[in-house]
Amino acid sequence: MDMERSPFRIGTVVSGDTFVDREVLRKHLRANIRSGVNTVLIGPRRWGKSSLVRQVALDMARDRKVRFAFVDLFHVRTEQELLERTVEASIKALGRTMAERLEAVKEFIRGVVPQVSFGPDPQSEFSLKLNLPEGRRSMPELLDLPERIAEARKMQLVLCVDEFQNIAMLPDPLGFQKVLRASWQHHTAVRHVIYGSKRHMMMELFGGQSMPFFRFGEMLFMDKIARTDWIPFIRERFAGCGIKIATPVCDHLCQRMMDHSYHVQLLGHAAWLRTTGHTCSQATVDTALQDLLDQHDVLYHRLVDDLTTPQLNYLRAMLNGVKQFSSRENLQRYALGSSANVKRITTALENKEVLDLVGARPEWIDPMFKIWLEERYWGARLSLP
Repeated sequence: MDMERSPFRIGTVVSGDTFVDREVLRKHLRANIRSGVNTVLIGPRRWGKSSLVRQVALDMARDRKVRFAFVDLFHVRTEQELLERTVEASIKALGRTMAERLEAVKEFIRGVVPQVSFGPDPQSEFSLKLNLPEGRRSMPELLDLPERIAEARKMQLVLCVDEFQNIAMLPDPLGFQKVLRASWQHHTAVRHVIYGSKRHMMMELFGGQSMPFFRFGEMLFMDKIARTDWIPFIRERFAGCGIKIATPVCDHLCQRMMDHSYHVQLLGHAAWLRTTGHTCSQATVDTALQDLLDQHDVLYHRLVDDLTTPQLNYLRAMLNGVKQFSSRENLQRYALGSSANVKRITTALENKEVLDLVGARPEWIDPMFKIWLEERYWGARLSLP
C-alpha cells in the first residue's frame, strides 16, 4: 500500500479490499439476480447501497452472460431524461465496443431519431439523446429496448437504478410509473435492482397498495455494518500503512460515528492524517473528530437555521434520551405542542434528511451533526433545568 495515500475511501463508491463485509446481503442479492427476482434496496444516504450493488457486479463479473447497467436518477427531472439514461446505460453494458453499441442503436432504436455523442475515448465514453416526436407513444418500445437487446444477445441484463424515489419529481409521476411498470413487469432477460435513500418515499412507492410498483420485487432494508466487522477492517487499513491501532481505539472510532459507513471511513481518514509515528491513539481519533467538526461548522449552522424551534426542541429531547415524545410531561417540557404536531415534526425532519425513521424509532442520519449539537450548539445548556 502507498504510505502517502489514505487507506480509507470517502465520497465515492468502494469495492474490493475497501469494501466491508455485507456477505449475507451480497449472497442474497446475487441469488435474487440468478433467480429472476427484482430487488428493492432501501437504506439511508451514504450507507453503502451503491457500493453494495457495484460489489455484487464485481462478484458476478466472471459470468460473461450477465451484464450490469447503472442508472442514477439523482439529477433526472423529465421522463425523456430517464429514458435516455436507461437506454444509454443498457447499450453500454450490452456492447463492450463502440462498434457493438452503434450496431445496437441502428438495429433496435426505431421511430426515434437518436443523437450519439463520443468523448475523447470513443471506446469508453458514449452518450445518447432521443427525440420523441410522439411523446409517450414512443415510450413502451424504448422501455422494452433493454429487454430486446438482452434477448438478442442471449444475455442477462441487471438494470440498477439509484435514487429511484426521484421518480416522484417527474411532471406526471403516477402516470409515468404506470407506463414503467407495464413495461418492466414483462421483462425476463432483464433483472431490476432498485435502490433509494429516502425510506419514507421508497416505502410509499413500493409498499402502497394503490401504487403501480406495489410488490414489484423483494424489499431489502440495509442495516449498519456490525462493529465486529468494522474493527478488523480498520486495523487492517492502518496496518497496511505501517500504523498500529488498538482494538479499543477502533471500537471508540466506530462508537463515535455510530457505525455509520461513510462517517466511519471519514473519521478513519482524518485519524490517519493526524497520526504521527507508528501508532494511532484514542487521543488522535478525538483530535481528528474535532478537526472534522471545525470543517463542518458552517454547514451545520446553516442546517440549524433551516430548522424550526419545535424541530430543534425535538432533537434536544432526543439527545436527552426522551423516548415518549407525546407524553404530557415531554410535550410541555420541550414545547412540542400536541401529539399530532410531534408527528409533523418527525416527518419534517425525515424530509430534511436529519433523521431516518426505523419503524417508530428515529435515528440520526449524520452522527457528526448529533455530536455537534451536543458539544458545540447546546453544550452545557443541553439539559433543561
